[in-house]
Amino acid sequence: MQLLRFVGAAALAAAAACGSSSIYGGGGGAPCTGQGADVVVSANASLRFSPESILITTGKKVCWQNTASFTHTVTSDTGTVLNSGNVGGGSFYVHTFGATGTVAYHCAIHQGSGMVGKVVIQ
Repeated sequence: MQLLRFVGAAALAAAAACGSSSIYGGGGGAPCTGQGADVVVSANASLRFSPESILITTGKKVCWQNTASFTHTVTSDTGTVLNSGNVGGGSFYVHTFGATGTVAYHCAIHQGSGMVGKVVIQ
């Protein structure tokens, strides 16, 4: 358990150094509640991100909430900005965007079904 905490802390520190950070977690009810997210995106059972496209400014925190009973991912098309790994049903993934640009992303499991999204950061 100590190793996992260390690895998690090291990953957050590295992400923060690059101007962004990510948080992973889970729980019942509305897991994005209490995360301080500026925007919540649902990863749902219809194999869609809702909303599919969002517009934010730098420094804003986005929480992807898996409202399905099965696993999704939040993975940037480049694989470098967003990389949630598996987000189980009822869990969430939070990322703070530190730089302007457009980040196209997808669910690595359901991309073939059209589960894609986009974040535009101004």
